[in-house]
Amino acid sequence: MKRVVTGFPGLYREDNGPEGTRFRILLAREKKSFQEYFYFGGKVTEKEARASAIQRWRVITSAHPPMTKRRFREILRKPNDSGIAGVTKIVTKVKGGEYEFWKATWTNIKGKRTSQQFSVNKFGEKKAKRMAIVARREALDELGDR
Repeated sequence: MKRVVTGFPGLYREDNGPEGTRFRILLAREKKSFQEYFYFGGKVTEKEARASAIQRWRVITSAHPPMTKRRFREILRKPNDSGIAGVTKIVTKVKGGEYEFWKATWTNIKGKRTSQQFSVNKFGEKKAKRMAIVARREALDELGDR
């Protein structure tokens, strides 16, 4: 059975029957995984193993802090025309003609997906793209690290 150690996300107390009882650190940071075990029973008490695990958890999390939500939102998950997460060029056909625009997309504080479009026909290619980039950046600035 695995239980989270309160106040230390990524640190667990595991009862594994014949394999033993231990504290386990399991963290992922910046494409790196950290997994360490602290067994107790016999010569090592549960209190000593817990203290060692917490001390090591603090060392790992101070050297590799969790990613902020802002940074997470800026990860480019799949290639797009702009090379910037949340900003892409859209080409649609409307009434027999093509309509091009740059679209900025983000998720607001309530979790609702929001977007803003900038017409290439109205603003020109470069200006519409720049406006979309600025709109997304301003929206993320408003959200902060929440």
